[in-house]
Amino acid sequence: MLSASAASAQTFSLIAGSDSATSLSGLWRFHTGDNPAWADPNFDDSQWPLIHSGENWTEQGYPVFTGYAWCRFKLEVPSHSGPVDLLLTGFVNGYQVYANGKLIGSAGSAVPTRDPVAESPATTFRLPESGKDARSIQIALRVWIYQPLASWSGAGSVEEGSAAGDPKLISALLRSHRWDLLMYFVNEYAGGLFAALVGLAILALFLLRTNDKEYLWFSILLLAQFAGAPFHIMMNLGSLPFPLWFLLAEVFNALGVIAALTFFSIILNRRRSFVWWSILLLLAASPLSAALMYFQWARVGIAFALAAACIAPAYAWIIAVLLLGTIRRDASARLLVAPVTLFYGLDLLDLVSRIVWQLTGSRSLPTVDATLIRWPFPTSLEDVVGFVFILALLIFLVRRFSLARKEEERLAGELEAAKTVQSLLIPAAPPATPGFSVENAYLPAQEVGGDFFQVLPNDDGSLLIVVGDVSGKGLKAAMTVSAIVGALRGCALRKPAEVLAYLNRTMRGQVSGFFTCCAALINPCGEVTIANAGHLPPYLNGEELPVDPALPLGIADEAAYTETSYDFGPNDRLAFISDGVVEARDGSGELYGFARTQVISSQPAHVIAEAARQFGQEDDITVLSVTRAVGLNPALA
Repeated sequence: MLSASAASAQTFSLIAGSDSATSLSGLWRFHTGDNPAWADPNFDDSQWPLIHSGENWTEQGYPVFTGYAWCRFKLEVPSHSGPVDLLLTGFVNGYQVYANGKLIGSAGSAVPTRDPVAESPATTFRLPESGKDARSIQIALRVWIYQPLASWSGAGSVEEGSAAGDPKLISALLRSHRWDLLMYFVNEYAGGLFAALVGLAILALFLLRTNDKEYLWFSILLLAQFAGAPFHIMMNLGSLPFPLWFLLAEVFNALGVIAALTFFSIILNRRRSFVWWSILLLLAASPLSAALMYFQWARVGIAFALAAACIAPAYAWIIAVLLLGTIRRDASARLLVAPVTLFYGLDLLDLVSRIVWQLTGSRSLPTVDATLIRWPFPTSLEDVVGFVFILALLIFLVRRFSLARKEEERLAGELEAAKTVQSLLIPAAPPATPGFSVENAYLPAQEVGGDFFQVLPNDDGSLLIVVGDVSGKGLKAAMTVSAIVGALRGCALRKPAEVLAYLNRTMRGQVSGFFTCCAALINPCGEVTIANAGHLPPYLNGEELPVDPALPLGIADEAAYTETSYDFGPNDRLAFISDGVVEARDGSGELYGFARTQVISSQPAHVIAEAARQFGQEDDITVLSVTRAVGLNPALA
């Protein structure tokens, strides 16, 4: 549809041939600097050098500079040709266009500004009517060059495709050009959308498992990647100032790499050492490089090199820990080492390549934006590796979630079994205790608890009470309780101090951690003897009994425990309370405390336990109370 031939250098004709449009690809006159006289159609530009119209000026040997440069060419228009439109594809930053010395329009950032667009969009301009006689129209372009950007991507024309001719045909060419440009960004848009959808899905997994922070950090990684994609497309389409894009790109990139650094430290169980924190600080500082470019303290290439130098250590750390984990046969590392090393390794190569180019002017190293497939959509190696990276990590996290669910189901089964065992060891109702009224309330903080108690009557009418609390909660504490209760039931001793010494000796080394315990022997004659090992003292008729302190059980190999005796008369109430009552905490953080506990200690066991639960239960709650009946103990009758 376009005639690519020119009548002579920098002259393009709509007269020759039958085509209604002509390509403007070819040689244009070019000169750096700025002079309004260069728009004059009578100006003699024959001494100006020639450049290829659709190629980057920097790559044609013109050094980077700040300010203006002019291009000139002639267009021959036939008589009675009707309206003629001029289509100019993008230029870095922007330009003004003159026809026969008259300004007919502009595109992009055509005048100096600190916030220029990266490049002007393809734009059409209506040329002056030619009248009844054929004539030449002198076209002059006054191009403004933003040095920080030109130092990175070069100056001047972005691509081939400029043309002139019939408005309908030029309009069709403009639509085709815009469509091709949109197709160029299809993979980047699709990649960003894919990252957003996967990121939101992973965020949903995190909301289901808020303790698993790796889901949160991976979703941040992907959402930061998605956020950067539309801004990059907007910048390339000329709807976002380049300095703002550069800042946003550095912020989102730094956020994504911080999320990646944290994500891999979690899934690979890596300690956050001084090196790790140093890398994190470098990442946080990387967006500051945008200030160097904005205030033109350094070229964009130098600013980018500084930002890349802040990011590269994070890439190297991630790859290194994956390789080290693979050597150590870590399953997670072995699954991820290939796609992650490929993704960050290529990005590292690209960073190094661009830095070398900026510092030496040589493109000796390859970049990752080379096009692999041109149809139906231009696809680069970077696009393919990005999709593989996201897909690999998605599969990894779905697998991780599935394994976690199976482990939860297994633990749920074990907890249910432990709950059944614990219900047998710590029954809801105490055994028959002639001469005594025993009440108990047991409210574990989880499915199973670490508190325990035993009520052991004897043939002589005495009653041995043992109450304790294992350090920790959950299944591990419940297993310890089972061992302790089993040991108690096999103990023939009755004196409280001997019982505690026996438990300490028997359980030492058999269970991890320690446990508190209080033992009390109540004789039918009305005497109670108490020995305590780190547990809360019992309350007698609302008053705390002073007992000698001692270390909890399971700490020292040999420990001696003292006994204290008190009168225990008819209708007296002796209450044993675990620290889950005292340490109950309301929404404001206030403890239930000893004062409230003492006030309520004369109430029935279930009343005390329920009061603590409603106040704000945080630990296992155990309350056991013993009341001596009035009259003769049936065992002595």
